Amino acid sequence: MVRQVVVDSAADAPWEKCARRAIPDVAEDLLRISAEDGRTRLVRVQHAAAERRAEQIAGHVNQAALLSDLGLDAREVSAERWASALSSAVRARSREQVARAVDVALRD
Repeated sequence: MVRQVVVDSAADAPWEKCARRAIPDVAEDLLRISAEDGRTRLVRVQHAAAERRAEQIAGHVNQAALLSDLGLDAREVSAERWASALSSAVRARSREQVARAVDVALRD
């Protein structure tokens, strides 16, 4: 849903380029996840990859415009915090859940 929200905001994010840039971080996540006991669930790995891609996309998204599109108050946050906020919304299944996840992440 994060991807759809970003696309709807008219951001021209280079999706495939960002996906390639996320590969080293995803590889680290996969190594960490696979080192844990038990089976590695595919959905967990998919979410880790989506979170890393969202972090890479964040730099190409106008914060104020996206917050406005989500009905949230504009606020200035660091690039790292913005990336973390978009990453935290990856599990959202609706636009409202994306807005809530971003809002909570930026409030902390």
